[in-house]
Amino acid sequence: MNFVPVVTGEFNSLSFLLFVYSPVSLLLSLVKNCNHKGLGIYYLLSGFIFGISGTLISVLIRIELYSSGNRIISPENQNFYNISITLHGFLMIFFLVMPGLFGGFGNYFVPIFQGSPEVVYPRVNNFSILILLLSYLFLILSIISEFGGGTG
Repeated sequence: MNFVPVVTGEFNSLSFLLFVYSPVSLLLSLVKNCNHKGLGIYYLLSGFIFGISGTLISVLIRIELYSSGNRIISPENQNFYNISITLHGFLMIFFLVMPGLFGGFGNYFVPIFQGSPEVVYPRVNNFSILILLLSYLFLILSIISEFGGGTG
């Protein structure tokens, strides 16, 4: 005899999806997740998002160089141009390539290739992706500082 569950109350698939995939549950899964495949996907997703922001800064630099007569960045604020070049380099190297290749593909594929069930220190791995998000926040907030280290 097959068991058929009885649902009391009204069942709405939209409310179920909002309950399962709410931003709070996604944030909690980011904090509590220690699975190497899940963390590898988080690294790849964060690398994709950071790559989009680095590409937008690259577009800003290219538009500034293309419009020689009409400046997008005011001549009084040329430090912002130097900061944007430095920020583009940091974002593309340390927030796109490193997390995408080593964090994403490394966490996802290396335990599978080794035949191990999990990485050695999964909680440290989870902590490193949380630090990555925090460091991205501090890097983006460095644009706001008036006298930043815009070496260019």
